[in-house]
Amino acid sequence: MKRRKFLIATTAALAVAAVPTIWYLNNKKKVYHPLVMPEELGNFCEEKVIREIGLQYRKETPAESDKAKLEQLLLSDASGKQVSSSDKEAVALLLEKKTLEDFNTSRILILKGWVISVTEARQCALFSLT
Repeated sequence: MKRRKFLIATTAALAVAAVPTIWYLNNKKKVYHPLVMPEELGNFCEEKVIREIGLQYRKETPAESDKAKLEQLLLSDASGKQVSSSDKEAVALLLEKKTLEDFNTSRILILKGWVISVTEARQCALFSLT
């Protein structure tokens, strides 16, 4: 009977400790609009690195260093149709599609040691302007 009580007490203690830990880890990460934060790259890089990548892209591509120009490039699909920036789900889907297309067609860059798509680089550049 003592072993059973020990196991129950240990399990309860772990459960009680896990709840605040999970809450802390989930709330630690900021949530950004999908237009300014590359989804996959955002999982691996800190904000500082994303900003540095964006600064380097803007330096190497001065024609795309304007916020309005970057938004226009990111929000338009292959046919030139614009997606509303207020529709976060549509924006996220469009950017995911564009990123995959970039990798499939070898539209990639190496910035700050990261191999990223042109779409992700543009998102980083937009993030660096915020």
